Amino acid sequence: MVCNDGGMDCDTQTCADGGHDRAVAGEFPSIDPLLFAMLQLPDAVALFKTHTDCTGALTDLEWQSANPAAERLLGVAPLTGKRLRGSGTDAACPGLFAALADALHGPVERTVAARRGTTPVRWRVAAGPAPGGLCAILTDLGPENPSVAEALAESLTAALEHSAESFALFDHADRLVHANGRLKKDLPTLADRLVPGVPFEDLARGFALADPRLTTDEERAVWMTARLERHRRQEPPVVVPLPDGRWLLSREHAVPGGVLVHYTDVTTLKLNEERLRIRETEARAARAEAESASRAKSAFLAQMSHELRTPLNAVLGFSEMLLSEPFGPLGNPRYRSYAGDIRDAGTHLLALIDDILELSRLDSGGMPLAEDGVDLDTLSLRVFSALQEAAAEGDVRMRREVPAGLPLLRGDAQALTQMLTNLLSNAVTHTRPSGEVVLTVNLMPDGGLGLMVADTGVGIPTADLPHILHPFEPSDSTIARNSRGTGLGLPIVKRLVEMHGGRLELTSQPGVGTAAVLVFPAERSLPRDRCRPAPLPPVILPS
Repeated sequence: MVCNDGGMDCDTQTCADGGHDRAVAGEFPSIDPLLFAMLQLPDAVALFKTHTDCTGALTDLEWQSANPAAERLLGVAPLTGKRLRGSGTDAACPGLFAALADALHGPVERTVAARRGTTPVRWRVAAGPAPGGLCAILTDLGPENPSVAEALAESLTAALEHSAESFALFDHADRLVHANGRLKKDLPTLADRLVPGVPFEDLARGFALADPRLTTDEERAVWMTARLERHRRQEPPVVVPLPDGRWLLSREHAVPGGVLVHYTDVTTLKLNEERLRIRETEARAARAEAESASRAKSAFLAQMSHELRTPLNAVLGFSEMLLSEPFGPLGNPRYRSYAGDIRDAGTHLLALIDDILELSRLDSGGMPLAEDGVDLDTLSLRVFSALQEAAAEGDVRMRREVPAGLPLLRGDAQALTQMLTNLLSNAVTHTRPSGEVVLTVNLMPDGGLGLMVADTGVGIPTADLPHILHPFEPSDSTIARNSRGTGLGLPIVKRLVEMHGGRLELTSQPGVGTAAVLVFPAERSLPRDRCRPAPLPPVILPS
């Protein structure tokens, strides 16, 4: 330090000590009288020089000058030339660096926690920018109790430090105020940069430079632009991939005086999501393979059925010829009986082949539906009439309940005729003598149409109900013995009603009977004045 004494420049300490030079801690060269007077104050006074990295981020502060009070307060002498963090001179006050870093951007007056030996004390830090660094005055306030606000701030800071999630608080100028320790673990490449005062943009640029996936300046520039825009707008949460394979959910919230950036490690959730995606992909592939196999099976059955029909038609034709005896009598009556058995067996086999072909067409989607208005009253009467003879032979009563004025049903007349014929034929076949079969048609509460065929037949065991609607699955042996049907009637009805957007509901109780209900949606109901009823196809009874 230099002073002016009668035109002669001399070292301050020399002037103060009779002209004798001596080294004194806290020497301040080339200082003006005002600053010299400040150095004699009982409070600690110091000048600091800043140290930054290649990106301009603050890394440390160097003691450029310090008065004896500062050396006594810090417990280190001499301080000049030492680093605040690097030399550990802030051991007595870990919060000193953060307070001084904020002072680089404007005057700061703050109370921070410190220690005097083992006694907790409070320091008041008053600091502000100075040429080449900053000037600071430190005052030991003693072991005073902190204010409620300060205690709350310390408690919140401690809570953030022990949180399992990462936090970073930025002020209104987008400079870092505080980052908890978890964030430094989550972003190790930025740990040295996470010091108070560093701008958010510098941290984002450091992340981009450390990310191995961003290999060119153009890619980093594009990423930086998007990241800063998202930060500025505080857009909804976004999942950020890290170079080490982890994933962080980034959320940004506006808080008084700044922005809180909040990170949550969602790596486990992302891994589970990926596993679920893989399983869904595998399930789709398995489903596609099953559907392909089903189509191949249907095509095979259709081809085989066609191949069987040719010789079968010959068998039926010749059996009919033998029964009609066009070239003369057969002779022995047993031959006629055998020919009748051949015809009946062939007719049954032909019915089975026809049902298999029908199922194949339905499964492959090769059966387009017509969209006509069908009068269920007329249709039910026609099917009823066709089955009256079979019902009379089995001593089965048939009853039909169809209200007048029902809407028409928009659908395929051929398919609807087949559905109703199959249901009524099954009911008549499985109903004991003196039993009853009832057909009812009703308008549903939602505007749809419901068609029910109920009987007092043998019934179906509850355990067999889930299987009886699937083709080629074995049914109850009692039912099988009482019927020569193909067993494919109900599966065909189910396919046809579903093609109309409806459903088949089946309830049954052994010894009581069975009820089959066809439910058609409201959009299938047509007012009778909208169109004329479609012509109905002939009724073909199952053999």
